[in-house]
Amino acid sequence: MNYYDFYVIGIGASAGGLDPLVKVVSSIPAGTNAAVILNQHLPAGTPSNLGKLVERNTKMKVVVVETIEYIEPGNLYVMASGMQYKLDGRFLQVEDRNVSDKINHTIDTLFFSLAKVVADKSVGVILSGTGTDGLQGAKAIEDQKGLVIVQDPITAEFPSLPKTLIANDHPDYVLNPDEIKKKICEYAGVRPSNS
Repeated sequence: MNYYDFYVIGIGASAGGLDPLVKVVSSIPAGTNAAVILNQHLPAGTPSNLGKLVERNTKMKVVVVETIEYIEPGNLYVMASGMQYKLDGRFLQVEDRNVSDKINHTIDTLFFSLAKVVADKSVGVILSGTGTDGLQGAKAIEDQKGLVIVQDPITAEFPSLPKTLIANDHPDYVLNPDEIKKKICEYAGVRPSNS
């Protein structure tokens, strides 16, 4: 069952991804027919200041997810600490990361749930970082006819994560952060708020 008549945009960022992440979300206007979920790599259990940072740089309503939240368009969701979250129906749930996981796969966890629940209304965005997190989840989104956007490695402070996606997957777009924000707004049917 598809619970969504709006887009859900998952943005994954690791090392060096904070600046492009803020740049991307700063352009999405309030009241847009899309929900945005931010996933920043943090050590397990680490408190996050991302909510306060993006609140100063976005016109969307920022919701810090402590346990569970109902997903609504026009909202931007940020995790309270270095855990992981996934969609279950119209609810975004925070859960503990597996203590045996030495590699952070929180982006994959989010993207898999986007593919499963949101299907062709899902958008996965991968920004600067290292490792391979997000690769398998991006493939799952593509399998459901969703959209995958990867930051152009030339513009990334840490390009290995974007390069991994490009080398092992077929993202729909490889763009710099300014182009990413325009593409997201275009896809959601709105004009960037700073244009």
